Amino acid sequence: MSFGLKKEKTPFLEYKKSCYRFYDARLRAIENIDEELNRFESQFSNKHNAVFWATDYNDVFESLKRLFKTEKTRSVRLPNINSSTIFRELGIKYFLSDQKIELRDDADMNFFAADMMFSDNGSLLLSNQTNNTFSKLSNKNTNVIFITIDRIICNSDMIEVYQQLMDYRNGGASQDMIVFKGSPNCSNYLFIIDNQRSNILAEKNIRKVLSCIECGRCNDVCPVYQSIGDEPYNNVFTGPISHITLPYLETFESYKHLVYACTLCGACEEVCPLELPIREMIVNVRQSFFSDEVLDKSDRRQLTIMRRFLSNRSKMNTIKLLRYKLLSMFISQDLKKSRRIQPLDQETFNKAFKKNNGNDK
Repeated sequence: MSFGLKKEKTPFLEYKKSCYRFYDARLRAIENIDEELNRFESQFSNKHNAVFWATDYNDVFESLKRLFKTEKTRSVRLPNINSSTIFRELGIKYFLSDQKIELRDDADMNFFAADMMFSDNGSLLLSNQTNNTFSKLSNKNTNVIFITIDRIICNSDMIEVYQQLMDYRNGGASQDMIVFKGSPNCSNYLFIIDNQRSNILAEKNIRKVLSCIECGRCNDVCPVYQSIGDEPYNNVFTGPISHITLPYLETFESYKHLVYACTLCGACEEVCPLELPIREMIVNVRQSFFSDEVLDKSDRRQLTIMRRFLSNRSKMNTIKLLRYKLLSMFISQDLKKSRRIQPLDQETFNKAFKKNNGNDK
């Protein structure tokens, strides 16, 4: 059975308390993810619903090829692909093109992205991605739903809280959501995808980052993100949270620099509705890079030189040539070509402060 949800217009009287309860439920699910995922599957699976477990996108694609063959699929209906991170993460549009699968609204098979799994009753939460999402889920066609392993919560009473939290991503507008347990009119296939998230789960000090609901608040206040935007990340994941997750979701070599592209200003934590300890997790990732020897010898040598130099105030004040050399060492060639590097101040902060306050002695 499926049914639509409309959020009540009356705001929560105890908004913070609701956020704490939601975060607690999310964190408990993440900490016991194996148990909660099995609990969800046992309640969701029936003669109309089937669950596929996928380690990565290759597993997803191989299973889809077999499913297309079994269901004799020639066309697929996709929701708005820009509103779904999972479709962009998998590159689903390119895969369908390679398989010569046509994209149509009246297709043989419907694709959906689920927002959350509820392990207590085996239901899925889906945003109303188009005006006819509900009718498409209930028709006689085959439905294929995608979700990642971290999108699970153990308490379905948190649905309206989640809805409130996600309003920010929608520009403050309330978004209808659908609770879906299956439909007797059609076959439903759910893909639960890891795609390297187990790497994050293995790190006790940072696994709570998977509680993030991707509301986007932190991106709007992050000085680094506001300065560089989406493009330098070269990924569907951007902003402060990706500084923690991308080295584990992709490769350390490609994305280890992101964890150092943070000023630790704490603006992200101030606006996070779940009050995730983002700064603490970024510091933990930095520490793990050293302890696990992810950094190569050249990285370690450069960081050692920088640490010794920055910790010696007299050197910083007197050796200008070395300052410029170190600054150039840590700025990429591409950035040097696209932006003018600001010169360092000629006097220390202390001297400038004393001068401005009439105490230049």
